[in-house]
Amino acid sequence: MIPRLASPSVCVIDDEEKDYGPILDALMKLGLGCVHVRGKSGDPLPPRPFEALRLVFTDLHLSGQVGKGAASHTANVVKKVVSAECGPVLLVVWSKYAGDPAGDASLPPEDQPTEADLFKAELLSSEPKFKGRLVFAEMPKPKLPDRPAVEEWVKTLQLEVEKVLKTIGAFDILWTWEALARDAGIEVTETLTNLTEANVSDTEPLEIKLKLMLRLLAQQQAGPDSSAATVPRHLLTVFSQIGLDVLEAESSVAELEAHAGWLAERLPDEIRKKHRSAKLNAALLTSAAAPSFATFMPGTIFDVSDTVAFTAATGFSVERLQRDCFEGDPDKSPAFADFKERTKPVLLEITPACDFHQGHRRCATLLAGLAFPGDLQKRANAKDACKSTPVFEDRHSIPVGDVGFVFCGRYRFTTSVDQHPAWLRPRLRLRDMLVTDIRNWHSSQASRVGFLSF
Repeated sequence: MIPRLASPSVCVIDDEEKDYGPILDALMKLGLGCVHVRGKSGDPLPPRPFEALRLVFTDLHLSGQVGKGAASHTANVVKKVVSAECGPVLLVVWSKYAGDPAGDASLPPEDQPTEADLFKAELLSSEPKFKGRLVFAEMPKPKLPDRPAVEEWVKTLQLEVEKVLKTIGAFDILWTWEALARDAGIEVTETLTNLTEANVSDTEPLEIKLKLMLRLLAQQQAGPDSSAATVPRHLLTVFSQIGLDVLEAESSVAELEAHAGWLAERLPDEIRKKHRSAKLNAALLTSAAAPSFATFMPGTIFDVSDTVAFTAATGFSVERLQRDCFEGDPDKSPAFADFKERTKPVLLEITPACDFHQGHRRCATLLAGLAFPGDLQKRANAKDACKSTPVFEDRHSIPVGDVGFVFCGRYRFTTSVDQHPAWLRPRLRLRDMLVTDIRNWHSSQASRVGFLSF
């Protein structure tokens, strides 16, 4: 139970109580919960690096050493504390000796790297992933004789911490989002706790009241699909609906207004083209397939491993599908041969989400299409009976490469929801908004009247 609450976002790494005591007090007065690591040789370190850290203050001399020895020791402690997979992280060097020269004593002081530079170089060389995850800053730490009284020192530290936090607007937006999401979660729990007061007998303890309320919500959302295997996802659906309402409130938008100016600055066309990448599309439009969650989950794209079995089961050939999905006349265009050679058949599950979640579907509804390499996008038909997706990085397949999909509304196939045919293999899942767009397009194609009258 307790590990679910273990998600510190701020960490102080320092071994001197006269140093770390005031900064911990300053962080507390700012309302920033943090974890403290002394970092001396032999002192305990986390069993694994923290994955939710966003702000780290570290001293440079944790072991009584100086120069390269101190840099190596501190870098090792930071690697044990900060996960190289998380980010972004603002790492604040907070040391009395950050600007002191270090390195080769035979060199003039002005030619030597500083203690802070030596530490940064040691950290980045020992863990290259940090290069894309960390942003470094420095905060002054006066030596003991130069410090004011403790209370004044804490106030000074508060101002310095706030100053550091204001330097990076992009970080602030992401941290604001995390805080809003956390606040939305808190709002959900408060809302449900308040409901127990209004709808359940006061003679029951709170734990029983909440159990009854959560059971009611999960079963009502699930409908006839209420079982131990399905109700957890139905309860998450209820939580998400309440939380999304909180996130979309005007008060949430106001949290980001301080950054509205630079967010709205017009980007040059060359910058837009450079950064609108297939990798970015992959993050926005796709996620990993989850075959263990459901045999046929809506939005899942399946590769066809046996085209003969595919044709036998569906009643249409891959070549016929390729001809309909090609932009142009396949009998006259020399490009069709290349298109035919480099495209592969796929199927997309398009069952409406409500039918899936409530267990109403009686079969899986699969729409046939083709996977094509990104450079063939202009060859894929994107009008009338066909619809293509944007190109994105296929990070879920080997080898990784840019891919797009084109689907034809004429080719729909249904199969049992209980088991994948042997010739189907889950590849990835399209996110809900893109699936809904394809599903709506397919519905409009299927609902055309097409009659003739005089």
